[in-house]
Amino acid sequence: MEVAEQIHSYDVKLKWDHETASGIARSGKRMPLLFGPPPEFGGDEISWSPEHLLAASVASCYSTTFLSFARLLKVTVTDFRISAKADFEKRANGFEATRMVLRPVVALHHKPAQSVLDNLFAKAKKYCFVSNSLKCEVVVEPNILHG
Repeated sequence: MEVAEQIHSYDVKLKWDHETASGIARSGKRMPLLFGPPPEFGGDEISWSPEHLLAASVASCYSTTFLSFARLLKVTVTDFRISAKADFEKRANGFEATRMVLRPVVALHHKPAQSVLDNLFAKAKKYCFVSNSLKCEVVVEPNILHG
């Protein structure tokens, strides 16, 4: 039995402004996103840097994956928040992400069995395609609230 190949493509257009040393990213009808280098590389604190965008991309992918599996496993999530920290280190070929730490805070209506929670967190990590695309270590440190 052959598995049908699925390819999903996402287009983004960027325009750089030399006067402000920042750029605008656009994709379809989505809100434009101001980007530029982080302060450590001559940027400002206002624009989204590629480093911040990578952390946000991993956190948002993990979030949507987690919440999708929570629905499938019938786990009622009443609140979900997540923080992400990306560590970058200088290597022989330049800087690269070496560690990503995700800290989801999950409020649940009722506490399910520990095996259900373990399964939910394992599936979210296993199927988060953005974090699976990284070379670096991805660590998940959940905090579960009940009631």
